[in-house]
Amino acid sequence: MHAGLHSRLSSHHQRGKHNHHRHNSSSLEEGLANLDETTNGNAPAPPARTRRGNYNNNNTNSFWSNGKNGGGQTNAFSRDGAIPSVLRDKFGTHTGGNKNKTISAWKRWQPLLFAAILIGFPLSNAVFFFGAHVMPTLFSSGSSSGLEQSGMMSPATSKSPKFSGKQKEGVFGAIGSEYEDEGDENEDEEVSDDFMEGYDHKKNKKKSLDRKRKMDPSTTEPFPALSDFLDPYREHYESFFDASSEAWRIKKYGRICIVSDYVLGLSTGSGPATAVTTLAEELHESGFDVTILYTGYAIHKPPDVEFWTGYYTAKGINVIALPETGVSYDVPVDVAIAHRVFMWMNDQQWYDCVHFLDNRGRGYFALTAKKQALAFKHTEFVVHAQQPHLWYKTNSLQTLDTLHDLVIDYLEKEQMKMADHIVAPSQYILKWFAEQGWEWNRTKSTRVHTNPLPKWVKSKNKIAHEASTINEIVFFSRFELRKGIVLFCDAMDQLALRGDTQIMKGVRVTFLGHLSNSAEEKLTIKGGARARVDQYIRQRAKKWSFHWQILKDMDVKQRYEYIEEGNANNKLVVLPSLLENSPYTLVECLVMGIPVVASDVGSAREFIDDDDAERVLFVPTPKPLAGKIRDILKNGFVPGKSKIKQDVEKDWTIWQHHLVHQSKDSSNAMSTLQTWEEPLVTVIVVTYNNPKLLKQALQSIYEQEYTKVEVVLIDDGSTLPEAQAYLREIDAEFKRKGWVYLQQDNRGPGAARNNGAKHARGEFIMFMDDDNFAKPKEIATFVSVAMHTKADVLTCTNEYFYGLELPGNRPPIGRWVPLGAATTVGMFQNLYGDTNAMIRRKVFLDLGGFPEDYGYALEDWELFSKSVLGGYKLESIPSPLYWYRIRDTSHSHETAKYGNAARTIRPYLRQIPQKLHHIVLFAQGMKDSHDVAAGQLEEQNGQMRDVRKMLKTLATSLNDLCDDGLIPTTAKNQVENSQFALDEDDPSIVESPSYERLEEKNKRFKSWSPFADGYNIDKRNGRISESSSDTRALRMQNPDWKDARGAVQEIHLHQKEPSAVIISGWSKARDVSGASDGGYSIYADIKFIDGKMMYGYSVAFDVGTHTWQFKAGVIDPIVAIESITLYAMFRWHAGTAWFDDVTVSSLKEGLCDYTKLTLEGLGPDKGNGGKIGPGGNRDEL
Repeated sequence: MHAGLHSRLSSHHQRGKHNHHRHNSSSLEEGLANLDETTNGNAPAPPARTRRGNYNNNNTNSFWSNGKNGGGQTNAFSRDGAIPSVLRDKFGTHTGGNKNKTISAWKRWQPLLFAAILIGFPLSNAVFFFGAHVMPTLFSSGSSSGLEQSGMMSPATSKSPKFSGKQKEGVFGAIGSEYEDEGDENEDEEVSDDFMEGYDHKKNKKKSLDRKRKMDPSTTEPFPALSDFLDPYREHYESFFDASSEAWRIKKYGRICIVSDYVLGLSTGSGPATAVTTLAEELHESGFDVTILYTGYAIHKPPDVEFWTGYYTAKGINVIALPETGVSYDVPVDVAIAHRVFMWMNDQQWYDCVHFLDNRGRGYFALTAKKQALAFKHTEFVVHAQQPHLWYKTNSLQTLDTLHDLVIDYLEKEQMKMADHIVAPSQYILKWFAEQGWEWNRTKSTRVHTNPLPKWVKSKNKIAHEASTINEIVFFSRFELRKGIVLFCDAMDQLALRGDTQIMKGVRVTFLGHLSNSAEEKLTIKGGARARVDQYIRQRAKKWSFHWQILKDMDVKQRYEYIEEGNANNKLVVLPSLLENSPYTLVECLVMGIPVVASDVGSAREFIDDDDAERVLFVPTPKPLAGKIRDILKNGFVPGKSKIKQDVEKDWTIWQHHLVHQSKDSSNAMSTLQTWEEPLVTVIVVTYNNPKLLKQALQSIYEQEYTKVEVVLIDDGSTLPEAQAYLREIDAEFKRKGWVYLQQDNRGPGAARNNGAKHARGEFIMFMDDDNFAKPKEIATFVSVAMHTKADVLTCTNEYFYGLELPGNRPPIGRWVPLGAATTVGMFQNLYGDTNAMIRRKVFLDLGGFPEDYGYALEDWELFSKSVLGGYKLESIPSPLYWYRIRDTSHSHETAKYGNAARTIRPYLRQIPQKLHHIVLFAQGMKDSHDVAAGQLEEQNGQMRDVRKMLKTLATSLNDLCDDGLIPTTAKNQVENSQFALDEDDPSIVESPSYERLEEKNKRFKSWSPFADGYNIDKRNGRISESSSDTRALRMQNPDWKDARGAVQEIHLHQKEPSAVIISGWSKARDVSGASDGGYSIYADIKFIDGKMMYGYSVAFDVGTHTWQFKAGVIDPIVAIESITLYAMFRWHAGTAWFDDVTVSSLKEGLCDYTKLTLEGLGPDKGNGGKIGPGGNRDEL
């Protein structure tokens, strides 16, 4: 438990205890008298309910509370009256003639009730007292002793640290304090002196209670609608909708940019893609100059981006794929993309308004630059609250398993906090933000407004008044767990029961939506295997007696064309999502009058007409969904109506006009430069045996645009003669400038910097390494941002370069972009900033400076953690302000990795009780293990790529020798009919009974016997190559992973001496489940001439979906081989597999043939290895 909870929980329980005694102050006789009144039918009304859920009436016994008494016990009184349920069951509640019987029964039960009261109340009080006082005391004392034993506190000052609600929250500060009462205002604000060793903790002056109450969703009023906000402006902007009006001059200056990972055509037909593209089209048609910056290109790189940019250009919309910079980013990918967006925008002509989606925080650095008054002073930034990362992952039942999750969460939260305007499609998602403790300007700039609808949807707007008969049920969403695919299958199981056989007669069930290839979207089928969702559906459908189908995915319009074909209202769309924010599909169906039912989750109710909500919505569990469908199949269904107003798009346009004018007004208002007295900045440089690079670093300080600077140079015990000579040379120069030069014994950079800080006179201290090079604006920018933001600590982006010469005008080879005060990320990785940073001198001294542990590095990380967790404000500047020289001999490279990590975690450990330290250390260790494993995997992948190149080179050389006749080519493939090239009328083909139960008529080869359920001869999908032009192949399809199919052939080798044998073959796959193993392989049982057997030799193919793939293996026996039983094997997997060109030959004799096959198998150097995915083509199958 967080140590800061101790006092809060104690005060909570204390208040609860006082309420308990207050409620129980009335006598037992009074309570029994009230009960007598109740039995006579004169029960008093229940008292009013307070915010905490307890009734507050000093004259009423605590049993009157609804469900909870003052002490937190559950009572037996019902909601609709004051009679205990146990007494009501025994005596009844009737009056009149039975009155005497009731009173008589009451008298018989009086002793028992008295005994229960007399025993129950003291017992409950004892339990409550133990929980409220004894447990916190035990916990806090345990923590204190643990801290003392760990040496983190001196015995003389040993006491448990206090964490008050007023203290500036660090990583763990919000735990347990979301709903504090007024009583918390009196909590002790004192922070113990030993809370953080070496400095005085800065107290937060902001009232915790007010902030928590604002974030309490239960007390939050509905967020304002955009339409209500625009009412005062409608008349003013109405002229913009008159085509003959001169007000269309808005075209000349209304520049809008929408930054998005999602654009229709370049990404799947998701809700965000529809919202972004439709908004862009509406604003363009309303006279705005619209640009879409497509950031999804940085990740997915769709091959048809040029086509779609041309398509949108023809429509008057500029679509720009985020340009590549040629600079490598040494940060997580989403940090890099957000920074590239900032750099791109900073190079463009200004935009009046820029829209960002919340997901992945693409606008974080642009908004940071505006907050720091570095750029975009005249631009209005709008963030669309659509689908935050943690909302998606947690509601998709996915774990937070990488540091990247924490990085994205921070980007999104800070982007929203800095936004000029927030717009959300629903009240629901904004309440979710509030419940999660997100901070933003909730009153001034937050608006709720429905996403614009595509024109083709609005053109089909209709309201149905008559019930239609349903004969098809359509699952109409992405095949994902969050979209309710499992829930829908569970409901279908319910409808497949015998009692519903007649209801489902003639009804078809259709699955229509996007099928993801992501491993995260695989579901578990019987046997524990992980299968793609379509295979999961096939497994579930074995119980269904009705007809069902999975349709190939279509674009959005084609899906609706399918729904509307024939009788437009005979298909029922089912949307069984487990959670939704802005369900576009639901809205589109409601607008177009399509029969639809949906889960009553998230924001769904906000989009449905109040009169239709109960008919359309269902509780997201199988039984209610099955019941809803059953009722609709019996009685028909009148499609529900939408609650969305007709002028949604018009309001979007009016708002953009308002934002453009607001941008101009704010630009004029901000044109006055802010002035302040220039503070003195002390630049502290530590050097050690580095004279040449030190000279360059000092040169960069001389060239700074900001001139109110002093330098303190510390020589940390340099030993090289040339270093000592240069330091003597500059000593005189420093004295002339009034600067400071110090020498000390070698104690490490932390101690040297602290020594320099003691001699600093400036209000700010800037630290600089002797091998870095400051850009001319570095100090000026630091000072400007510090004055604008009141920051205590400032870090910045840097750019990498190699070499011992000056960076000059060369392009950087890399870029490192810190995030800022990301405390959750900072526990595991330093994204606070680099040593080259600026800090207020007073703050630096309060923090106790850098740690001085000799022989370790990363002291800057620990200092930044101490400052942020201590309540000081850290700002990271997105502009690159200095050059970072890459050297193998840097201090951090020469120190112990795990020792450094142990130091950087210390500020976090000081924030939490000793008993929880092991959890934090375990999390840090797991993260380190993850990094090591990832590094090893990448190293192995690199080695495999190198081996592949060498193998291809070797095979190419051998193939040249074979072509020149220098290697014998008399190899014989021992497999009969290896290419399955015989004609159907050939006597080698016979009838195969193996598929009779599947009602298929098939044939098989005499040379290939069926294994288990056999195989099919596929006449059209064989492998075509230089060595094989036949189109036949073996095809095996397993509807279930338990099924087994294959072809088997006995091959007699009769070796006299042991000789290596090559076994190889080709296969392609579609939706093969499970993991790669011998169940999907060229499989062999080997018999040796001494009679011994080796079973289960296999050459396994990849699972999933892939085109023709070559695999081979070499058997190098010690004993000569008599025979091989060869299988084309497909078992333990669901899906479809094809086999072709199977070979068994002597390596010695068949080297040339094997070499050709190897070259074909290696193929061209493609990045995806023929896998179906981004850049692949599923139609190749």
